[in-house]
Formats: sequence, C-alpha cells, structure tokens
Amino acid sequence: MTIKSFLYELALDIMGKGYRNQYRELRDVVSSGQISEFIKSKLTKLLLHAYNNTKYYREVLSELGTVEGKVNLENFNKIPILKKDIIRKRFSELLSRDYKTRKWYYQISGGSTGEPVKLVQDHYYSGWVKATLRYYYRSMLGIDEIASKKVILWGSMRDIIKASDLKSRIEFWLTNTKFLNSFRMTPEDILRYIRVINSFKPVLVRGYAGALYEVCRIAEKKGIRLHSPKAVVSESEVLTEEMRELVETAFNTKVYNYYGSREVSAIAGECDEGNMHIFAFNNYLEVIKPDGRPAKEGEEGYVILTPLHNYSMPLIRYEIKDVAVVGPDRCKCGNPLPTLKQILGRSSYYFVKKDGTLVHGLYFIRQLRVRDWVKAFQVIQEDYELIRIKVVVDGEIDKRDVNEIEERIRSVMGRSCEIEWEFVDEIELPVSGKYLHSRSLIYDQMAS
Repeated sequence: MTIKSFLYELALDIMGKGYRNQYRELRDVVSSGQISEFIKSKLTKLLLHAYNNTKYYREVLSELGTVEGKVNLENFNKIPILKKDIIRKRFSELLSRDYKTRKWYYQISGGSTGEPVKLVQDHYYSGWVKATLRYYYRSMLGIDEIASKKVILWGSMRDIIKASDLKSRIEFWLTNTKFLNSFRMTPEDILRYIRVINSFKPVLVRGYAGALYEVCRIAEKKGIRLHSPKAVVSESEVLTEEMRELVETAFNTKVYNYYGSREVSAIAGECDEGNMHIFAFNNYLEVIKPDGRPAKEGEEGYVILTPLHNYSMPLIRYEIKDVAVVGPDRCKCGNPLPTLKQILGRSSYYFVKKDGTLVHGLYFIRQLRVRDWVKAFQVIQEDYELIRIKVVVDGEIDKRDVNEIEERIRSVMGRSCEIEWEFVDEIELPVSGKYLHSRSLIYDQMAS
C-alpha cells in the first residue's frame, strides 16, 4: 500500500464510506469455502428485514408463509420477479421504514434497457461494492486497483461532471487515475487519449467496450503502438469477439470482461480461463428459463439478481433484463466462485458525424431515460443528419421534454440534424432477440 492509497482509504473511513470490514469478511468467506452458507445467512437476514420493514415485501412474503422471525428459503424461487414497473408504481412501499437512519442516497439505473428507475442505496451497500471490486482486482487479476496507475475511458454524464470538481481531482490524484471522457470523441480526442496512455503508462486500462475498441482501431489505422498495461478491463457494454481480438492485439495484453450495473453494481468478472465469476457474496444471481426453471450449465436464461447488502431498499429477485449463459460450478482457474460462460446483454456503441466525431450511444439513451412519460425507447441514427426516436408512451407526452431532447441531440450532432419521432405500442426485437436501445446504421457500416 502506498502513502496515497493509505490516505485515500483513511478518508473513506472518516466519511463513513470505508469498506475494510466488508473486505475482511468477504476474504474470510471465500478462503474458508463457506460461500453457500454465507449466501443462505445473508438471504435469510435480508428477507426478514424486508418482511419487517417494507410494506411491499410484508404482503409478498406473508403469502408465502413467512412469519415473524422465520423464513423458508425453499420458497425463495416462488417470490414474484421484481420488475421495473413495480418499482416505479410502489417505490415508497419498497423503501425500508428505517432507511433515514442509514447513510442513504438516490441511484438512477443506467438506462441501457430504456427503462430507468430511481432507487435508494446506502453506504453499507456501497462498502460491499468497493470490497467486491478490491477482491476482483487483487485476488483475480493480481492488481492493487487503488494504488496502481490507471486510465479510465468512461462516459457517465454524472461521472464526467464529477470528474471536474476539486474533490474528484484529489481522489484521482490519490488513486493514480487519469479520467478520459468517452461520451464524445473526435479523431483528435482519440489521438490525444493515445498520447495520454503512452506517456502515463498505466498498469490498468478500464472503459466501455466501444471506447476501448475505437481507441485501438485508430491506433491500428495510424500505425501507433500502444503502451501495454498489465490488464484491460471492458465494462458496461457487450464485448464482442471482434472487439476483444483488436483490443488485445493493440494493447498486447489480455482483456477481461466485467459485468455490473447501476442498480446492483458488481455482478461478475472474467478470469484467465474466460469464465465470468459471479460475485456471489455481493449479489445472489439466478439464471432462469422463460418458464421459471433454473438454467443448467451451457443453457441461456434471464438474469435475476438479489443484492445481499442494501437494507435501505431491498431488491429481491430483481429482473435486470439481461440474458446470460450458465458456466461451470468449478473453474479451472481454481477460484471457488460460480460462473457465467457468457453475457448476452445489450450494446449501444457510437453515433457518427460527417467529420468523423464519435458520440456514444449512451448519450442519447440518457436524454430519454429520466422522462416519466417514456416507458421504453430506441434511438436510431439512419444517416449522418437523421435520427429516429421510437417511444412507447406512458401517460401524456411532455412537449417541453421533446424540445429539450432535440436541443441536446443537436448540440452534439449539429444544428442541421433532423429528428423524427415515432410513437409506437411496442419496440420490436430484431431477429437476434438482442434489444439495442441505441443503434447507428452508419457505425454498423463502418464496423462491417
């Protein structure tokens, strides 16, 4: 541990955002092989808390025979799936009545499904998230993620704004971090990012799959050799085999796929054998078939998640709307955590301007995801200056929102960009069955 990383962890402890107790508990559970027992204990405690402290789960669990002080985990798979529309409609009934006694905060889902929700989380929960990330990088990748030099290619608007304030600049200094905005990348931006990577020489490079791919594509096109970090970690988007191959070649190192979300945070991380190890001490994960049966090894199904440590707003059997393939219980790498073989989630990638500027698909997603009247949507770039927005409406259309969305789109795509709205009953799935909430036909042509 460096002096800077020690100061960083000390600051977290002072602010009540520390994670060292959670990390010790996590490490002891994994090393002792008591993962199943730990999950059962945490699920029991969470269900009892939800029963005693939330109106929604008192109703649901009472119907399954839950009584004061007693939970039957054999009935766990009978608990109704928690969908986003339920959270919206019954938000207050899902809040724990003691949440104000906790250090709580609001969280808004990333919106890659086009159906964002507002949640409440707390510092105890976020401590477990930090501990989980610490475990992944240190125990599985052999990297001290806090102390090591790292470059992050990221596009969250909240994180971009945060990155400009003094507090975040101090945090980045303490954690040896270079933050690069991947929401909007001109060809000049990408070349500058390449220079940053090559001069800073990070141990770790993290970022959106699409952003990593674009940096490597330009480096290859320009004949520029990239610094080779110990590892590259791809997050937030589907990492295709084509993208993996190019990024690994350009950086001359292995790319590891990381699976997480705003709603439940750290879910799984890839090992050297190519399996995604489920962070079972942070989230209880199920993969179920359409009829509700659990998927077997090699089968795909819907991902259902139960965060084990968020007592401010328990989410039990939450539907994240991703599809995954079940992996082996035991991996050749020796790590005891169960695995997923593949994540078949959704992607967003980039929209393209005539001058070559790339605008991340998540930029468009996040213009629509917080609108109450937007139930589901899809944004399609049909030409350089033509964007079509398909929307499933819930309630009345807010014309002020429409004007604001159009203004924000034109601010990045150009004043002459045409925007066509199409209000539909449902968003049709493509033949692949993978729902893309933002798609550029121009980018598709470039990548083909």
